Amino acid sequence: MRRLLLAAALLTVLPTALCAQGAKTTRLVVQQNGQALVSEVLAATLPRGVGSVVLPDLPLTIVPQTLQVRSKTAPHDLAIRDLSLDDDLLTPGNLLRKHLGKKVTVIIPDGLSRDGRVKKEATLLSTDEAPVFLIDGAVYAGPYDAVIYPELPQGLSPRPRLTLNVDNAGPAKQDLDLTYLAREISWRMDYVLALNKAGTSGRLAGWVTLQNRSGADFREASVELLAGEPRSVPQFASRAMLAADGLSAPKALAGADAPEELFEHHLYRLKRPVTLAHQQSRQVQLFETSGLAVTRKLLGRANALPSGREAEPVQQRLDAVLSFRNTAALGLGLPLPKGVLRAFQEQGETRHFLGEAPLERTPVGNVAELRLGQVFDLGVERVATRFEKTGKSSYACAWELRLTNAKKEARRVVLQELVPGNWKVQDASRKWTRPSAGVLEFVVEVPPNAEAEPLVLTYSFTTEL
Repeated sequence: MRRLLLAAALLTVLPTALCAQGAKTTRLVVQQNGQALVSEVLAATLPRGVGSVVLPDLPLTIVPQTLQVRSKTAPHDLAIRDLSLDDDLLTPGNLLRKHLGKKVTVIIPDGLSRDGRVKKEATLLSTDEAPVFLIDGAVYAGPYDAVIYPELPQGLSPRPRLTLNVDNAGPAKQDLDLTYLAREISWRMDYVLALNKAGTSGRLAGWVTLQNRSGADFREASVELLAGEPRSVPQFASRAMLAADGLSAPKALAGADAPEELFEHHLYRLKRPVTLAHQQSRQVQLFETSGLAVTRKLLGRANALPSGREAEPVQQRLDAVLSFRNTAALGLGLPLPKGVLRAFQEQGETRHFLGEAPLERTPVGNVAELRLGQVFDLGVERVATRFEKTGKSSYACAWELRLTNAKKEARRVVLQELVPGNWKVQDASRKWTRPSAGVLEFVVEVPPNAEAEPLVLTYSFTTEL
């Protein structure tokens, strides 16, 4: 009887190690820089009084300093005394380290045996650089094919394990809210623009690609995408922190709710839960809108200050640039995260790939410009007709630009000459503008001239560097 009483008394004093039963809900706030805020609600059976509970299956890439745990069931009755993260993982290097000074079996090359290998009993002497073994009384530091261990050492785990040392005055069964940052969880944005035959409007669809390389599986997780470039994620954000007024968005915002503002960034909350296993990528359509007005221009940009080596005419290629304004009136009206846009043009029942370009983050009201490639049938031949140094840091320059157009119709070309210093145009054969301090711009209608003389544009300027 006294033994039973003593055993019962010891059970009330000594910590008890229990394990959490698994995640009931999971929420991911994923950044584009490869980091995510993970919030999990775990069902756990806790000891009465002082004890411990083990939370297994954490990501390999967890940031330990960001761990935060609280009870959702009885937050005032459960005190977290401390957190212990066991990240001594089951790896070849850790296996070697745990067997230092112990006997193992090693397979080494052997030119005498039939398969060229021999199995030897050895003592592991060192693991500092390459392993060093004591085999048959001699020190061996050569190549080996494999090491066979007699047992799995205690303390090694395939994944990090979090042990909570608690003082529980509440019920045994509780829901624990676990929050932490994990790396190698990211998302990227891809846009598909399908233009009509005339190239004046199109359908724009945005697709999100989620990637998980964290070492953990997330099942039926609610996912929020953080668009922007924060220095760090709010570590323990709550739903209250994420509340904000909804912004205007296309009616076809199929995969996510209207974006919300968080600090100086934007959040997209996916409408449906996502299962994201380790080493898995998943694509989700974020939105689709039609009737987007698109502007196309042919752009040539070149340095106006000659290098002094232009003995022969220089061939300049023109870029094909697509642009659109991000407004609700034109079919959009939601903040666009940075990503890659791929443009296609529809010709009857088929589509043709036009090119791809990076799309920088585009707030509502801004214009997105995309350079999809170089123009085939139009070009510019540049001839430096004057390059004279007129002072210590002053120059006088002149150019002759010969524009050719092999198409059957006239095309408008925008030429932007990049002029350094304090410059002044002396003479120009065409009307010009100064859109910014260092840009001299011409807008020219180039007629078809495949079998005729090119259109010639001349200008001269002086500059003080």
